[in-house]
Amino acid sequence: MSISLMRSFFLTVILFSATSLSAQQAGEHVSVTGQIDDDLYLAGGQVDLYATVDGDVVVAGGQLNLEGDVRADVIAAGGDVELRGTVVDDARIAGGNVRVLANIGDDLVAAGGRLQLGAKNEIGGSAWLSAGDISVDGKIAQQLRANAGRIIINGTVGSDVEIWAEHIEISSTAVIMGKLNYTSPNPAMIAEGARIEGKINYTPVDVPIAPLVAGLLFAGILILLSLVITGVVFYLVFPGVAQRCSSTIREEPWSSLGYGLAVFAGGPVVIIFLLSTGIGVLLALLLLAAYLFILLPGYVAGAYFVADTGLRKLKKNEAGKVTHVVALALSMVTLSFVNLIPVLGSLVNWLVLLAGIGALKRQMVAAYAAK
Repeated sequence: MSISLMRSFFLTVILFSATSLSAQQAGEHVSVTGQIDDDLYLAGGQVDLYATVDGDVVVAGGQLNLEGDVRADVIAAGGDVELRGTVVDDARIAGGNVRVLANIGDDLVAAGGRLQLGAKNEIGGSAWLSAGDISVDGKIAQQLRANAGRIIINGTVGSDVEIWAEHIEISSTAVIMGKLNYTSPNPAMIAEGARIEGKINYTPVDVPIAPLVAGLLFAGILILLSLVITGVVFYLVFPGVAQRCSSTIREEPWSSLGYGLAVFAGGPVVIIFLLSTGIGVLLALLLLAAYLFILLPGYVAGAYFVADTGLRKLKKNEAGKVTHVVALALSMVTLSFVNLIPVLGSLVNWLVLLAGIGALKRQMVAAYAAK
C-alpha cells in the first residue's frame, strides 16, 4: 500500500468533518435540489434533499427528508430520518425514527428508536439493524442481522437471518432463503404460510431483551459523548500537540503506525515480564498507568489527524479553533459510525488508534530529548 493510497484510505472516514465549512450548507432549514457533481455535506434543523448527487451524502440534523439519486454512500444522523430514492452504494443511518424507503445498492447499517424498511425498497447487500422496534417489509438480497425489542418480518431475505430480540414475528408474507437463528426469551411467532428455506435455531434466554437493547444504545451514546468531550478538551488544552501529531502522521505514516504497534503490543509484554520478576512490580504498575494513559490521547490524536486532513483537503486548515473543534468532534462521530461496518470499520479505527499512539509517542520522545 503506497503512502498516497494510505492517505486516501484515511480520507474515507472523514465524512462529517466538513459540515460546517463554507463549501457546504448548514442552517435552520436547508433545501438542496438539482445536480451535485461532488460530495455533499449538510447540517440543519430540517434538511430536505431532492437532488442527484455524484458523490457521498453526509447529513446531520433534526428532521431529514432525503430523496433523490446518490451515486455513492449516504451517512445520516437525525431525530427523524426518511430516506427515499436510490443509493448506489452503502447507507448508514441513525435516528429516533428511521424510515428506509430507498433502493440501496449495497449494505445498510441502521439504528434508532423505531426503524422501518419499506415494502417497495430493496437492499442489494446485507442489513445490520438495531432499534427498539423494527419492521422489515421490503427485500434484503443477502443476510439480515438485527437486535431489537420487537421485530416483524413481512418481506424477503435472500440469505440467513440472525435476530436477538424480545418479540419476533414472521408474517405469512415473509420469505427467508436461508437459516433463521434467533435468541429471545419468547419463541418466535411464525405465521402459517411463512417460507423459511433453512433450519430454525432457537436459543432461549431468561432476561427481557428490550431493556438490554435500550441500555446498550444509551450506553453507546454516553460513551460517544464522553469521547467527543475528551477529544475537544484535549485539543483545547494541547492544540500544539494535536497539530504536531497530525503533521507526524501525515509526513511519516508508516513510522507512526510502527511506533504505535510497538507501544500497543509491546507494552503489555514488558509489564507482564516486570510483574513476573517480583522486584519490578512497582515499575510495572507505573508503566501500566502510563500505558492506559496514552491510549485515549492516542486515539484522539489519530481522530484529529482525520479531521485535519479533511480541513486541508477543503483548504480550511488555517481556520480558527472553533472550526477545528467542530471538525474533530464530527470526525470522532464519523469514526463511531464507520466502526459499525464489519471488519473494515474495526480496521480503520485500529489504524487511527495506532497512528495516533505512534505520533504521540514520538512527540513525547522528542520533548524529552529537547531537554
